[in-house]
Order: sequence, then structure tokens, then C-alpha cells
Amino acid sequence: MKQPDKKQKIIEAATELFLGSGVRRTTLSKIAEKAGIGKGTIYYYYEDKTQILMDCYMRHVNQMRSKAFAELQQESDVLVRLRSILGYLSAEVHQDPFVSTLFEEYKEFRLAEIEKCFVQSEEAAVQLIGSLIREGQQQGHYAQVPLPLTAFMLVKMIFSYELDYPKTEQSDQDLKQLLRHMLRKRSDD
Repeated sequence: MKQPDKKQKIIEAATELFLGSGVRRTTLSKIAEKAGIGKGTIYYYYEDKTQILMDCYMRHVNQMRSKAFAELQQESDVLVRLRSILGYLSAEVHQDPFVSTLFEEYKEFRLAEIEKCFVQSEEAAVQLIGSLIREGQQQGHYAQVPLPLTAFMLVKMIFSYELDYPKTEQSDQDLKQLLRHMLRKRSDD
């Protein structure tokens, strides 16, 4: 069996530490120790802890989203796919242990390195949502809305809703209703 390379060891160790101890309590020394490598080896692959965190986070998020969205590729109705993906993005901060751990730490301490992860994650989500809106427009389901602004606003709305809005069952229903009406093609379009 092939041994994981040093970068992979760093990623695995750091992910485990970020999940278990949080970003604030995870140091490069702890990552090196957990990975079984020298601290200097980390600098061969990364400039600092923020780069490690961003790599760990985006690898994790991309892997989880790929799994979640793979089954949606068979769905021909772009409306169903868009709603499912926005629903997943909305739930991601609560249902994924790694994401929710960073989310909770960010809510408490507003750490810049976690914010950078969220920004990068949002950018990936905006690209995905933008491509789905474009596909919906081409199929005649969605109104001609400005892209990528609409995708950006939808993703920001979902993440802000999770981060800042006091949620209830009613607010969740209201959000779903709002999303349905935002993009729906009207007869006068």
C-alpha cells in the first residue's frame, strides 16, 4: 500500500486538528507533529496556516459538494437542480461537521482566515449557481436576469441567512417562497 505523500499528511492532520481544536488553537507545530513531519517541511508546501486552512477547506467542500451534486446531474429540470443545490448550500453550515465547526468559530471570533475560506467557497458556489441560471434561461424557465450578479446575490443571501438571520420554520418556508419567485419567468418576459 502506497504511503500518503507529505502534503497529503499535512492536509489530513490539519483537517483533523481544525475540526477537533478549531483554527485558533491549531498551530503549524501541532500540524507538523500530527503529520509526523518537521515543521520546516510545511513551508515547502504552504506559506502559512491560512493557506493550509484554505486548501483543507476547499478540498473538503469540493469533495462533499461533488458527492451531493453528482446525483443531480441526472435531473433534467434545472429548477429542481437549482433549488436542491441552494438547499444544500443553506444546510451545509449545519450538517457538515467540518464546515459547521468553522462556521461556529467564525460566528464567535470572526477570524480572517476562516472568512477567506468562506469567500473562496462562495465564489465556487456563485460559478455553479450562475451556470445553472444560464441553463435555466436557455431552457426558457428563468427570466433574463443579470449574471453573475444574480448568482452572487443568491449565494450571499443563502450564506447571510444562515449566518445572521434568526431562523424559524416559517422563515425557512418564506425563504423557499422568495427563491421560487425571484427567478421565475413571467408571461411578460
